[in-house]
Amino acid sequence: MAPVRRARDYELEQGRKCFYGIRTMTNYRKAFPLLLEAAKQGYVHAQYVVGCAYRDALGTEESLGKSRVWWAATVKRGHPGAMFNLALDYDLGRGIQRNPRRAFALYRRSAKLGDKEAQGNLAVAYLDGAGTKRNLRKGLHWMTRTAGQGDSKAQCNSGRHFLDGEGVKKSEKIPRLWLAKAARRGHGRARNLLKELRKTQ
Repeated sequence: MAPVRRARDYELEQGRKCFYGIRTMTNYRKAFPLLLEAAKQGYVHAQYVVGCAYRDALGTEESLGKSRVWWAATVKRGHPGAMFNLALDYDLGRGIQRNPRRAFALYRRSAKLGDKEAQGNLAVAYLDGAGTKRNLRKGLHWMTRTAGQGDSKAQCNSGRHFLDGEGVKKSEKIPRLWLAKAARRGHGRARNLLKELRKTQ
Protein backbone atom coordinates (compact mmCIF):
# COMPACT_ATOMS: atom_id res chain seq x y z
CA MET A 1 0.00 0.00 0.00
CA ALA A 2 1.41 3.41 -1.02
CA PRO A 3 2.11 5.87 1.81
CA VAL A 4 -0.45 8.63 2.27
CA ARG A 5 0.86 11.94 1.04
CA ARG A 6 0.18 14.77 3.47
CA ALA A 7 -1.39 17.94 2.09
CA ARG A 8 1.56 20.05 3.18
CA ASP A 9 3.95 17.76 1.24
CA TYR A 10 1.95 18.47 -1.89
CA GLU A 11 1.88 22.22 -1.19
CA LEU A 12 5.63 22.30 -0.72
CA GLU A 13 6.26 20.32 -3.89
CA GLN A 14 3.92 22.44 -6.01
CA GLY A 15 5.23 25.66 -4.47
CA ARG A 16 8.81 24.69 -5.27
CA LYS A 17 7.93 23.82 -8.87
CA CYS A 18 6.21 27.18 -9.43
CA PHE A 19 8.89 29.17 -7.61
CA TYR A 20 11.89 27.62 -9.38
CA GLY A 21 10.17 26.85 -12.69
CA ILE A 22 10.64 23.06 -12.40
CA ARG A 23 8.81 21.44 -15.34
CA THR A 24 6.60 24.52 -15.50
CA MET A 25 6.75 28.28 -15.98
CA THR A 26 7.93 30.30 -13.00
CA ASN A 27 4.87 31.69 -11.22
CA TYR A 28 5.71 33.48 -7.99
CA ARG A 29 2.13 34.55 -7.27
CA LYS A 30 0.98 30.94 -7.39
CA ALA A 31 4.05 29.66 -5.54
CA PHE A 32 4.01 32.06 -2.60
CA PRO A 33 0.75 31.01 -0.85
CA LEU A 34 1.69 27.35 -1.25
CA LEU A 35 5.14 27.90 0.23
CA LEU A 36 3.74 30.11 2.97
CA GLU A 37 1.38 27.34 4.05
CA ALA A 38 4.23 24.81 4.04
CA ALA A 39 6.36 27.30 6.01
CA LYS A 40 3.64 27.64 8.65
CA GLN A 41 3.60 23.85 8.93
CA GLY A 42 7.31 23.87 9.79
CA TYR A 43 9.16 23.07 6.56
CA VAL A 44 12.59 24.69 6.92
CA HIS A 45 13.27 25.19 3.21
CA ALA A 46 9.84 26.71 2.71
CA GLN A 47 10.46 29.10 5.60
CA TYR A 48 13.76 30.15 4.03
CA VAL A 49 12.21 30.71 0.58
CA VAL A 50 9.30 32.67 2.05
CA GLY A 51 11.87 34.96 3.65
CA CYS A 52 13.53 35.44 0.25
CA ALA A 53 10.15 36.09 -1.37
CA TYR A 54 9.37 38.86 1.12
CA ARG A 55 12.80 40.41 0.61
CA ASP A 56 12.57 40.45 -3.19
CA ALA A 57 8.78 40.94 -3.50
CA LEU A 58 8.34 37.64 -5.34
CA GLY A 59 4.63 36.85 -5.40
CA THR A 60 3.98 39.07 -2.40
CA GLU A 61 4.66 42.56 -1.11
CA GLU A 62 8.19 43.51 -0.10
CA SER A 63 8.75 43.31 3.64
CA LEU A 64 12.27 43.16 5.04
CA GLY A 65 10.81 42.78 8.51
CA LYS A 66 8.83 39.66 7.56
CA SER A 67 11.80 38.23 5.69
CA ARG A 68 13.90 38.47 8.86
CA VAL A 69 11.17 36.84 10.94
CA TRP A 70 11.17 33.78 8.66
CA TRP A 71 14.96 33.65 8.37
CA ALA A 72 15.32 33.91 12.14
CA ALA A 73 13.05 30.87 12.48
CA THR A 74 15.26 28.84 10.12
CA VAL A 75 18.50 30.07 11.71
CA LYS A 76 17.37 28.40 14.92
CA ARG A 77 17.12 25.18 12.91
CA GLY A 78 20.56 25.51 11.35
CA HIS A 79 19.84 26.83 7.83
CA PRO A 80 23.12 28.33 6.47
CA GLY A 81 21.42 30.39 3.74
CA ALA A 82 19.18 32.13 6.27
CA MET A 83 22.21 32.82 8.47
CA PHE A 84 23.99 34.42 5.52
CA ASN A 85 21.02 36.60 4.58
CA LEU A 86 20.50 37.80 8.14
CA ALA A 87 24.23 38.49 8.40
CA LEU A 88 24.05 40.57 5.23
CA ASP A 89 21.16 42.60 6.65
CA TYR A 90 23.19 43.40 9.77
CA ASP A 91 26.35 43.98 7.72
CA LEU A 92 24.75 46.45 5.29
CA GLY A 93 22.13 47.90 7.61
CA ARG A 94 19.48 46.68 5.19
CA GLY A 95 16.21 47.68 6.87
CA ILE A 96 17.83 47.37 10.27
CA GLN A 97 20.55 49.09 12.30
CA ARG A 98 24.04 47.97 11.28
CA ASN A 99 25.60 45.51 13.69
CA PRO A 100 29.01 44.25 12.43
CA ARG A 101 29.50 41.96 15.43
CA ARG A 102 26.15 40.24 14.88
CA ALA A 103 26.90 40.01 11.15
CA PHE A 104 30.30 38.43 11.85
CA ALA A 105 28.81 35.83 14.22
CA LEU A 106 26.23 34.79 11.62
CA TYR A 107 28.77 34.73 8.78
CA ARG A 108 30.98 32.44 10.87
CA ARG A 109 28.13 30.03 11.70
CA SER A 110 27.01 29.90 8.07
CA ALA A 111 30.57 29.52 6.77
CA LYS A 112 31.23 26.55 9.04
CA LEU A 113 28.09 24.92 7.62
CA GLY A 114 29.49 25.30 4.09
CA ASP A 115 27.82 28.43 2.67
CA LYS A 116 30.28 29.77 0.05
CA GLU A 117 29.06 33.36 0.15
CA ALA A 118 29.32 33.41 3.93
CA GLN A 119 32.84 32.01 3.72
CA GLY A 120 33.88 34.82 1.39
CA ASN A 121 32.34 37.50 3.59
CA LEU A 122 33.84 35.93 6.71
CA ALA A 123 37.25 36.15 5.06
CA VAL A 124 36.74 39.86 4.38
CA ALA A 125 35.54 40.42 7.96
CA TYR A 126 38.72 38.89 9.36
CA LEU A 127 40.95 40.76 6.89
CA ASP A 128 39.27 44.12 7.57
CA GLY A 129 38.60 43.59 11.27
CA ALA A 130 34.87 44.11 10.73
CA GLY A 131 32.87 42.90 13.74
CA THR A 132 35.92 41.07 15.08
CA LYS A 133 39.61 41.54 15.75
CA ARG A 134 41.64 41.71 12.54
CA ASN A 135 43.23 38.33 11.83
CA LEU A 136 45.11 37.94 8.55
CA ARG A 137 45.79 34.25 9.07
CA LYS A 138 42.13 33.34 9.54
CA GLY A 139 41.09 35.75 6.80
CA LEU A 140 43.41 34.15 4.29
CA HIS A 141 42.36 30.68 5.41
CA TRP A 142 38.73 31.42 4.53
CA MET A 143 39.70 33.39 1.42
CA THR A 144 41.72 30.55 -0.09
CA ARG A 145 39.08 28.03 0.96
CA THR A 146 36.46 30.04 -0.94
CA ALA A 147 38.84 30.46 -3.87
CA GLY A 148 39.37 26.71 -3.97
CA GLN A 149 35.63 26.27 -4.49
CA GLY A 150 35.72 28.34 -7.65
CA ASP A 151 34.81 31.84 -6.45
CA SER A 152 36.54 34.18 -8.92
CA LYS A 153 36.53 37.18 -6.57
CA ALA A 154 38.17 35.14 -3.81
CA GLN A 155 40.66 33.75 -6.34
CA CYS A 156 41.61 37.26 -7.41
CA ASN A 157 41.91 38.48 -3.82
CA SER A 158 43.98 35.44 -2.84
CA GLY A 159 46.33 36.18 -5.73
CA ARG A 160 46.67 39.81 -4.68
CA HIS A 161 47.50 38.88 -1.07
CA PHE A 162 50.25 36.50 -2.12
CA LEU A 163 51.49 39.03 -4.67
CA ASP A 164 51.74 41.79 -2.06
CA GLY A 165 52.93 39.48 0.72
CA GLU A 166 50.14 40.71 3.00
CA GLY A 167 49.90 38.28 5.89
CA VAL A 168 51.73 35.57 3.92
CA LYS A 169 55.14 34.96 2.44
CA LYS A 170 55.45 36.91 -0.80
CA SER A 171 55.35 34.67 -3.85
CA GLU A 172 55.42 34.92 -7.63
CA LYS A 173 54.11 31.50 -8.60
CA ILE A 174 51.08 31.25 -6.27
CA PRO A 175 49.48 34.59 -7.24
CA ARG A 176 49.77 33.71 -10.94
CA LEU A 177 47.93 30.44 -10.32
CA TRP A 178 45.05 32.14 -8.48
CA LEU A 179 44.84 35.07 -10.88
CA ALA A 180 44.83 32.73 -13.88
CA LYS A 181 41.92 30.76 -12.38
CA ALA A 182 39.97 33.97 -11.77
CA ALA A 183 40.78 35.31 -15.24
CA ARG A 184 39.47 32.10 -16.84
CA ARG A 185 36.18 32.75 -15.02
CA GLY A 186 35.99 36.22 -16.57
CA HIS A 187 37.30 38.32 -13.67
CA GLY A 188 38.52 41.56 -15.27
CA ARG A 189 40.73 42.73 -12.40
CA ALA A 190 42.53 39.37 -12.37
CA ARG A 191 43.15 39.60 -16.13
CA ASN A 192 44.68 43.07 -15.74
CA LEU A 193 46.93 41.95 -12.89
CA LEU A 194 48.14 39.00 -14.94
CA LYS A 195 49.00 41.31 -17.83
CA GLU A 196 51.00 43.52 -15.47
CA LEU A 197 52.83 40.49 -14.07
CA ARG A 198 53.76 39.25 -17.54
CA LYS A 199 55.25 42.63 -18.41
CA THR A 200 57.67 42.29 -15.49
CA GLN A 201 58.89 38.84 -16.53
